[in-house]
Amino acid sequence: MDLNISVDSFFSELLVETDKQYTKSPIYQKQLSHSKRWYYAICATPISKGKGILFGINWGGSDNFHPQTVMPSGQEVTEYHFIKQSRQFLEKQWGLDFKSINFNYTNFCFFRTPKAEYLSLDDYLLSLPLFEKYVHYINPPWLLSIGGINIKMLNTFGLLKNIQLHFDNENKFRGYSAQLWAYDIFSVPHPNAHLTTEARHTIWIKITNEMKKATNRS
Repeated sequence: MDLNISVDSFFSELLVETDKQYTKSPIYQKQLSHSKRWYYAICATPISKGKGILFGINWGGSDNFHPQTVMPSGQEVTEYHFIKQSRQFLEKQWGLDFKSINFNYTNFCFFRTPKAEYLSLDDYLLSLPLFEKYVHYINPPWLLSIGGINIKMLNTFGLLKNIQLHFDNENKFRGYSAQLWAYDIFSVPHPNAHLTTEARHTIWIKITNEMKKATNRS
């Protein structure tokens, strides 16, 4: 992979590869059997090299969609329900600016489905090289997963090293820190997870501190 190509060229190249992988996938066949058009997307923000990557599990939506073809502006991410719920942490603790969009947003699996449960292991395996290429091109100082499913999937594929669990004060809920390829990756509970405000806050603080130590941020 040529890491020096322009962002626009990289985006176009990755779109072509995504379409090829998608048409091989079980979820593509399921889409056809449901007479639906779910398709795929690469990102919800402009690709910004050297900036952090915030990511979920996969693109949602039960209606018909078109494949992504244009680099997004990033302004729509502020309307995502789980972003709204996590925004105070992302802005105050992680330094994310939702006006200038000083971060990247994507999903671990590029394939869209009404529910994540629709995805099979083969779907994840087909999308994994796309996610990896995206990450390597950006070369982020950190990756932050919203929810722990991504960590479980990456660990299933044997891609994580130095996994550490970070619990709330009652040791009931947890976040993660680890190494993915050459990058520092972190995870916090999904906003829909049923835990107290205190427990959520505790985990966010612990994960933020781990990120700052790993990236030497004060």
